[in-house]
Amino acid sequence: MPRAIVLLCLFAGFAACTPRAPEKEYTVIGQVLDVAPDGRKVTIKHQDITGFMPAMTMVFDVRDRAVLQAMAPGDLVRATLVVGDAEAHIAAMTKTGHAALEAPPPTSLPPVLAEGQPVADAAFLDQFGMPRSLADFRGHRVALTFIYTRCPVPNFCPLMSRHFATLQDTIKTRPDLADVRLLSVTLDPAFDRPPVLRAHAELFRADPAIWTFLTGTPDALRAFAEQFGIYSELDAENPPQLIHSLQTAVIDAGGRLAHNTRGNEWVPADILAQLTTTAAPGH
Repeated sequence: MPRAIVLLCLFAGFAACTPRAPEKEYTVIGQVLDVAPDGRKVTIKHQDITGFMPAMTMVFDVRDRAVLQAMAPGDLVRATLVVGDAEAHIAAMTKTGHAALEAPPPTSLPPVLAEGQPVADAAFLDQFGMPRSLADFRGHRVALTFIYTRCPVPNFCPLMSRHFATLQDTIKTRPDLADVRLLSVTLDPAFDRPPVLRAHAELFRADPAIWTFLTGTPDALRAFAEQFGIYSELDAENPPQLIHSLQTAVIDAGGRLAHNTRGNEWVPADILAQLTTTAAPGH
């Protein structure tokens, strides 16, 4: 996966179940690396965004396709980023010049699991500091996603947790989903230790009988995540920034991959449909 299209998350305190905060606007200055064919996303290598985040490469959502109508990779731009408590998007963009793109560094990732293949296990710690493994959830259908608790962009990592909170609420009302378990696996084990994950779980009112947060050693987490197609790396120039892609998987009761959904455009109903069509234990 080219570095230019990975999703990026970094530090912020995200609060759920609080009054809606007013939207804030920030100026983004940088270079366009990629424009999505549907005109709904743009990848920008940007300078420090004063008051929000340091320089990095990031994929931004765009509500109005007209904002990107005249934009192309290589364009130097000045844009307006609007950040609310539930999403962030580029609202306006002006071209200020053009420059040749730097060639992205080559990446080499292990093969991604195909549907029906067994998921390799790993040694984890849960939010209570207890040793856990994927085998502990054998006999349950599992929805699994990857998060980063310091992510500031509402419609990236925090969205995954909000969606899982919605899934949890639905599972509690559906007897046919009583066996389902939710797993959120961190990609930032140096920071996301059990106490941090426990606070994060409490923030989203996670029921530990249904929803578990997992951390572990960097090597174990990296190997576990890569089999789902996760790209993840620390930015050496701006630690503790984390650059990563997003994947959300459904694993059957036998520990085999049933579905693997890329990105942040899915909604809870999509994962519920995948869980429903995945055979329940004993079937």
